[in-house]
Amino acid sequence: MTDEEFLAAVRGFASKAFRFETQPCYAMAYERPVFESWQAGAPIPPPEVDWWAPWLDRVARWTAEGKTIGRVRVLAEPPTDYQSWLLWATSWHAEAGEDIRYLPRGAAERIGLPLTEDWWLLDDERVVVLRFNDQGETVSRTLVTGPDAVAGYRALRDAALAETSVPA
Repeated sequence: MTDEEFLAAVRGFASKAFRFETQPCYAMAYERPVFESWQAGAPIPPPEVDWWAPWLDRVARWTAEGKTIGRVRVLAEPPTDYQSWLLWATSWHAEAGEDIRYLPRGAAERIGLPLTEDWWLLDDERVVVLRFNDQGETVSRTLVTGPDAVAGYRALRDAALAETSVPA
């Protein structure tokens, strides 16, 4: 999938979207300055970040329309600095209406969740599978629509959610 096709798929869900995240760090160049500021002890709240605020606004709009959006993030034990930054920002996502939950990697392994790729489950009907290299850079996105395959991802979502926690 191209960047445009990917964005259209995620933004075009009709009623519910779910993301499963497995990477210890995502190498997004646009995030680096904000992440480094957080690491240096000068965090910038997500609503004040030019690329982050539109996502939060979009989530708030979706949830106001009655749509649901959530994710499970698999955390290293202990969490990486990048994951700690995401944990710090979770309250802004929750305020916008996004349900983010956390699952320790050991628990994910114990219940047999595959931890080599991320994916979006959109409207329980299609999946976008994301693959990354060792540096956390996206190397491919694949659309999956086969009913049996999508049912498998729904089962993975349900298993992940059953084992998760919401940060305090």
